[in-house]
Amino acid sequence: MANRHPVGVPALSRRARILITVGTAALVALIVGSRLIDTYVDWLWFREVGFRSVFSTVLVTRLVQFLVVGLIVGGLLALNVVVAYRTRPVFVPVVGPEDPVARYRTAIVGRLRLVGIGVPVLVGLIAGLSALGDWQTVQMFIHGASFGVADPQFHKDVGFYAFELPFYRKLLGWAFLAVVISFLGALLTHYLFGGLRLAGRGGQLSGPARVQLGILAGAFVLFKAVGYFLDRYELLFSQRNPLFTGA
Repeated sequence: MANRHPVGVPALSRRARILITVGTAALVALIVGSRLIDTYVDWLWFREVGFRSVFSTVLVTRLVQFLVVGLIVGGLLALNVVVAYRTRPVFVPVVGPEDPVARYRTAIVGRLRLVGIGVPVLVGLIAGLSALGDWQTVQMFIHGASFGVADPQFHKDVGFYAFELPFYRKLLGWAFLAVVISFLGALLTHYLFGGLRLAGRGGQLSGPARVQLGILAGAFVLFKAVGYFLDRYELLFSQRNPLFTGA
């Protein structure tokens, strides 16, 4: 076993740093700016028709969704990347002088704070924005009511299918997203820092990498089982299969 020698990475010029900063700011402005414009137009319309309280409810719901989903997805990614980095092997076998992984590793080590904070923040921002359109599902779950009629198969009130089941589906989708992104982030971190090696027959996983990736894979399987459990209820009104159209 031998320690890898750092591979030099060309430093970014001042012009390149400015272009990257301007490009990142423009991207954020395009993503956030379009949302702000839509929100402002909606606020003007609701104020004009005298339903500002309705708009406030929608706005608060969307803001809470953005924060919750963004923090969970981005936070879980950051946690798993940090765990993968801190449990990296101290010594990594040298593959060769032209090993491309060493080059990327050196580049990331030189910018640990930027990568470790910037990437989860960006992922959390995108995930939070993607959840903004689900505010109706959340409000229907909060203010759902009973129909007073139960289905003949599972004896669930019809309100469960109209208000609760869609919300559980959204929760499960966000959980899947968080676990998959965290798994990919941990996998990439272990690969870059020697916890996962593809050289040799079948490759090799370090002990911490095997445990961490196994836990994430187990969480994915658990959520998949929950999805199959919820599928039972959706079969009652499913129209995907012409041979079975629900109860």
